[in-house]
Amino acid sequence: MKLIINADDFGYDPGVNQGIIHAFWEGIVTSTTLMVNQPYTEQAVELAAQYPQLGVGLHVNLTRGEPISPAKEIPSLLNEAGVFWEPDGFYQQKVDKYEVEKEIAAQLEKSLGLGICPTHMDAHHHLQYHPVVLEVLVELAKKHRLPLRHVDEKTCSHFRREGIPTPDFFVSSFFGEEATLEHLAAILMELNTKSPGSTVEIMCHPGFLNGFKTESSYIDPRQRELEILCSEEIKEIIRSLNIQLINFREISLNC
Repeated sequence: MKLIINADDFGYDPGVNQGIIHAFWEGIVTSTTLMVNQPYTEQAVELAAQYPQLGVGLHVNLTRGEPISPAKEIPSLLNEAGVFWEPDGFYQQKVDKYEVEKEIAAQLEKSLGLGICPTHMDAHHHLQYHPVVLEVLVELAKKHRLPLRHVDEKTCSHFRREGIPTPDFFVSSFFGEEATLEHLAAILMELNTKSPGSTVEIMCHPGFLNGFKTESSYIDPRQRELEILCSEEIKEIIRSLNIQLINFREISLNC
């Protein structure tokens, strides 16, 4: 089995940035996705430059902070304060496809301008479930020849029909109370047994609590995730199952 361990939220917070790098260097993380509109984006880019083997994709963000595009050009994506809607609010809006495309394209350009050529794209808060966002992601992925994260069998099949590379399986359950060594080990053993030779992406959110500066609803579990991802126990399980750790470069059309 080929395994991508992708750490979301690169650029979100110094503790997250340092945690992701630590989980790559000392653990099993192979890939991350960068948020380009956060206060600590530049710090993340500087760290990534020191570790070129870490795959860095784009964490498309339409639900936190200020946009890259001028606010007046994407009004349907922003609330009265001029920042992105929270996820629940986003789904209640009639968002304009042109504005979604404009902002995601701007985020891609921002990534390139920062020196990051994305290995792939995914979306903050799983906005691949939103039909307009999904349509735009497909169009841009085809244009830029980028793999996409799928969120279920339906989106996986859709991406494959469109010729967009995506892993065979995506696992989002290593999160919150389920972010345990036992759960992660069970995931790996089950998929390795039932689907040998497949490519699997597991999402994670590691981070150091010490120095965490950003308001977030998900803080404490990040340290636990980090410890598990760097543990000798999980490394031994991966070795014993002969699992190959890769990132999205290995499934990219740009390889």
